Amino acid sequence: MLKIGCACKVLEKIENIQDLLKSPRFGLREIKEEIKDIEDALDNLLPGKGPLSTGPINIHNGPDRAIKVSVQNVGKGCIDAVVRLFDIECCPPRQVDCKVLRNIGRCCAEDTVLCAHEGIFEVVICPKPDKAPIRAFATVHCGGSSNSDIDLVFRATDFLPVVCPFCKKKKDRDSCDPCRDECNCDFDCG
Repeated sequence: MLKIGCACKVLEKIENIQDLLKSPRFGLREIKEEIKDIEDALDNLLPGKGPLSTGPINIHNGPDRAIKVSVQNVGKGCIDAVVRLFDIECCPPRQVDCKVLRNIGRCCAEDTVLCAHEGIFEVVICPKPDKAPIRAFATVHCGGSSNSDIDLVFRATDFLPVVCPFCKKKKDRDSCDPCRDECNCDFDCG
């Protein structure tokens, strides 16, 4: 397992791989192993500063899905995290599930489970205080339980910065736009 402590070491490792490409004994299998080691090491470099997103998740027909989301506090002091599930197939996007993780201690992680039906969704994690350094991990499960088989995995490096204004600020607290009546979705946002 490759151990990398800073971004400059990642660049060094990439240069080493490029040099090895000229070797007749260094092949595709070794390149894939080296790249996998780099990807694993990047997971541990710099945490994202919230909010973070999975990006679009397409849930096919079948039973309801459980989406298990783990949030790790990698900053100083305790944080809270609001974990939201948006139906982004609906226009404008609507929040369909929301859970709050409270008092996540330094270097500790907490998890929660969101529920989704068929459609296109996005999980957004908003830490409090804003921009707190966090890491996240999410799994989409085949059934309505987090104990069922896993369909999809989002590693810490797979999370993205939020690009749509799902979270709006109103007087020092996070809130989201309410569901609008003009949305013609068949999804029951309960």
